[in-house]
Amino acid sequence: MENKTYIIGRRGNIELFDKTTSSRHAELVVLNDQMYLTDLDSTNGTYLMDHGKRKRFKEGYINLEQTLSFGEHVCTVRELIARAEISH
Repeated sequence: MENKTYIIGRRGNIELFDKTTSSRHAELVVLNDQMYLTDLDSTNGTYLMDHGKRKRFKEGYINLEQTLSFGEHVCTVRELIARAEISH
């Protein structure tokens, strides 16, 4: 993974087409093989999925195997990175 900053959302570098996802929902910073995710004060929130439960996530380090929810859109971090690599 190259060092880069991505905006996740309906109008981001990583596009999520879901009406519960904000146009600029969250920011993902990839730096030296670490990933830091920040919710950009989205309307419906960013959540970490943990054993089927949604835990509110404001900002912090994440890993490829974690599953996140942006509004109602659920995906793994690995899927987000794959979308990012396809889009550029």
